[in-house]
Amino acid sequence: MPSSFFGIDIASRALRSFEMALNVTGHNLANVNTEGYSRQRITIEQTPSVTFYGLLPTTLGSGSWVHNVSRIRDAFLEGRFLQTNSEGSRLGQLQSSLVQLENVFGEPGIDGIQSAMTSMFDAWHQLSVNPADEGSRLNVRMTASLFISRVRDAHNQMVGNVVRLEGEATDTIRNINQLADEIVELNTEIRQQAASGAQPNDLMDQRDLLLRRLSELVDIRTQVMPDQTISVFIHQHTLVNPIEAKPLPLTFDAATSTLTDGSKSILIRGGRLAGIFGSINANNMYSSRLDQLVDDVRTQVNTIHAGGTNLNGSTGIDFFAGSAGAGDLDLDPAVLADIRNIAAGASGESGDGGLAQAISALRDLPSPALGGRSVLSYYADMISTLGQDAKSAGNSVETQAAVLTQLETQQQAISGVNIDEEMATMMRYQRSFQAAAKLLSVLDQTTEELIKSFGR
Repeated sequence: MPSSFFGIDIASRALRSFEMALNVTGHNLANVNTEGYSRQRITIEQTPSVTFYGLLPTTLGSGSWVHNVSRIRDAFLEGRFLQTNSEGSRLGQLQSSLVQLENVFGEPGIDGIQSAMTSMFDAWHQLSVNPADEGSRLNVRMTASLFISRVRDAHNQMVGNVVRLEGEATDTIRNINQLADEIVELNTEIRQQAASGAQPNDLMDQRDLLLRRLSELVDIRTQVMPDQTISVFIHQHTLVNPIEAKPLPLTFDAATSTLTDGSKSILIRGGRLAGIFGSINANNMYSSRLDQLVDDVRTQVNTIHAGGTNLNGSTGIDFFAGSAGAGDLDLDPAVLADIRNIAAGASGESGDGGLAQAISALRDLPSPALGGRSVLSYYADMISTLGQDAKSAGNSVETQAAVLTQLETQQQAISGVNIDEEMATMMRYQRSFQAAAKLLSVLDQTTEELIKSFGR
């Protein structure tokens, strides 16, 4: 026969269970707007039944208790979110840099390189019409100086972009390593709590939030261990294992999107860091294309100009100075010193403008060094490609943002806190608590009456 206190034990366990259930519901409501919080759910299970032996053996249920408090989160959706977040961050960084590159060239517009180049060739044409006119020579030098100024400015801006981006890459790697250290600290706390039988739900939410921030910076892959710790991988590099972090090296090669540490290379395929590497490569690529254009203009103009005779009777004088690329393009010192050193024709006679006309024609003349394109068409193709790259990156950013929003919505539908649902749950547990309290009160009165009856 069960003890008189058997029912009281059942009622008291029920009270504790429903009290904890109310606390869990309150915790959910309190964190309805907390970033990264996952809704928690309490699981109440029946306790093992008890068999009482006597004349008629009887087996009775012993009530219920709290089995666990778990957090509601879809690991598959979270993994997809991390991947999409990395790719979206990479594309966002790249698009931003491509838009900045478009601003560097300023096309189309009167302040762009194409406008300056066209004006320069127009000035040479005007000189071919009036080869004896010093004003036309002055205009040639002035428009050439404008062309030089714009290509050098574009070159310097792209060089500055690369220097800035390299600094951002170093800072990003440091941030990645800092987040890795924080994840290791949470791993330690989670392992300790899990070993003691506790449910470290809030700590795991904090860790998931750090993983999301980490995925913005670099592409990651995660693996949850049996002790609830997590390992984080970047390609084949283990950034975080259950007990320690293995920091990324600060040495990198943007051209191959790799970090290097001695003989070991770590490939970076996603996240802001990959976007920075892509941005560095884009700046270097368009800077190289500009250098190729400038070198062709300098070589072709100098070849023609050096074969002419200027008004001072001199020959063999280059028009442009500089060895290679846009960075050191300048006018030849002789041209800077005296506009009469600008040659308009081969003979140097006042009516000879054939050389100036040949230089003017370079704008439309196919050049082997430019793949059979003229200088103007080469530059137009370069700007068109840049625009297409920026537009493509922008479209991809929008697509990734839409996918990310969808994944977040799906995850929130599972793990987010619904106030109406939690209020209904709270009322249900409140009534259950009241019922358990009523049961305890009745059993207490019954026991009291029983004790009094034996005391008479």
